[in-house]
Parts: sequence; C-alpha cells; structure tokens
Amino acid sequence: MFRIVVRHLLSVVMAVVALSALAGERGDNLPVTPLIISDSGLYAFDRDSLEMRWQQLNDQQTSSPVIIDKRVLVSGSGGLYALDANSGEVIWQRNTAAQGFSVVPDGSRLFLASRDGSFRALSTEDGQVIWERHFPGWVYPPAKSNDLLFTGGSDGQLWAIERQSGDIRWSVSLGQEMVYSPVALSDGRIVVTTFGREAIALDQQGNILWRQHYSTIVTTPLVVGSRLFFTGYDHSLLSVSADGGEVLWARQLPERLSTSLDYRDGVLIATFESGQVWELSSQTGERLRQYQFPGEPIDTLRLAGGVSLGFVRSLDGPKVMKAIFSKDSKEQ
Repeated sequence: MFRIVVRHLLSVVMAVVALSALAGERGDNLPVTPLIISDSGLYAFDRDSLEMRWQQLNDQQTSSPVIIDKRVLVSGSGGLYALDANSGEVIWQRNTAAQGFSVVPDGSRLFLASRDGSFRALSTEDGQVIWERHFPGWVYPPAKSNDLLFTGGSDGQLWAIERQSGDIRWSVSLGQEMVYSPVALSDGRIVVTTFGREAIALDQQGNILWRQHYSTIVTTPLVVGSRLFFTGYDHSLLSVSADGGEVLWARQLPERLSTSLDYRDGVLIATFESGQVWELSSQTGERLRQYQFPGEPIDTLRLAGGVSLGFVRSLDGPKVMKAIFSKDSKEQ
C-alpha cells in the first residue's frame, strides 16, 4: 500500500501565532536566515521581515528540505537539487529516474532513497554518486546507527547497509510492508512499523527484541527518551514504552494530522488538517491548550524572533498575516 499525495499550492499565508508556551524554543533548528517551506515547490521567507525572499521548483512536487552549510537539499519530480539557502539559486542538480524521498545527511555525503527502489550515497558538494544499490519495490529514507543504515519498504524486508561501502550486512523479513522509515534509538535499537498493525524493535544484528500488535496501523514514532509516540490510522495517539512496546496511555484525536507530531518541553503538539493545533501533556495525553489556524497548515510550527510561525494555505495569493488565538480551558 503506497500513496503519493500530490498537492498543488494555490498560495501560502504565513500566520504569526502568539503562543507563549512555545516562545523561545527551537531557534537552534533554524541554521540559516530564511524559513524554507516545501509544498509543491520551495518558498523561503525572511525571518525578520516575514516577506517571501524566493520561490523555486514551483512546478514540482517537493520533499521536506534539508539544510546543510547554507545549502538546501530537496528531492523534486525533476530530480535532486542543491540550492543556495539565501538566494534560491540552483547550485547543482542530479537527475533521477524516479522521485526520491527526503535526503538523510551524513557529513560530506547524503543518502537518497527513491520510489523505484534505488538507494544512493552522494556527495553534498556536487551531487556525484559515491555508491548505489537497488532493492525490489520502493525503499524509504534510512535510519543511521553506528556504521549501518537501516531501510525497507514495499517488500517487507528490513535491510542493514554499511554506510561507507553500501554493502548489505543483513536483511530480516518483517512479514508485512513497512509504513514508513525506521527510527534508531539512542542505544542502537531500531524500531519499525508495518501494515500488519505492528511495531517491531530489533538490535544491530537483526534480532527481534520485541514485537507488539496494536488495534490500528501506526506510523513511524516520535522518540522522546524512553517513550515512543505513535499516531494511528484511526486518528488515535499512543504513548508506548520503548523497552517493550507496551501502551502507557492512548487517546483519540478529532481528525487526521496535517503535519508530523512535534514535542517541546514536555508538550506534544498536534496540528490537524482543519487548522486546529492541540498541545497535550506527554505524560498523560491530556489536552492543555487548543488554537485555530485560519487555514490548512502545511508545515510544523517554526520559531523566529520569539514567536511561533505557522504556514497555511489561502486562495488569495501569498501574504503575511498576524493571528491571535484564544486559549481553551483544559479538558474536563
């Protein structure tokens, strides 16, 4: 089961959200001046003036960008691109037979997994291929741990690949297609989820440490310490022990998320397709606050200039607007 959701950008509105609970956080995650958003092309906004600085690849479906040394690395329907983060100028382009997923940086190299099963290590300097492997079906962006990369996809296998050479170290059958990328925990364990409604933890040798079945298909988890936070296809949110996969708490969400689940200082941040934003306690799942965006969010909240920035769609062209959101009381 594989779906590529193609969204055509009609326009972008930037909403400046006065969220005091989030102010002052995540500034170190913005290594360059522009705020760069991917949505059927790339859009760069100045962090100070909040004006759009440049647009690129507007006719392409683009992946989430990765910024390395003031270069923006992004997969598009026309291949893999390296852009100057401040000007948007194309530094180099590498044509690919099929569109890739988001790149995974690794020093002077990057790893690119594609929908045709190709898996490449490339130079970040000029995009030259260092090594290349091919797998049956598609493979997802890898998790990195020690000297290995871990990937899998439609063939129901988890593959361990040597980072330097690209040689296959081992593979393990998961019994079902993977939902998306694996994640590597700080102790070297690898966690994957499958369309068999399972989460599976393995060690560096491919031995299964635990395997848990849930009532719904769960996505790649958000890892916070010894906890894994899964969102389910039935709009559920699960807090799970990383030690054995047991559910610590679960709650129902009102609708599908529009962006990835986020975490800041003990608070989970869930952003929904309707524009709702929920802040939830990571310890209990209790909803602490709720906000409303004036449109569909297209990226996770960003921090710049002491305020949180949200990016949403609009029909009347790119513009900047300030929005003040009232806070709901806690759930009863």
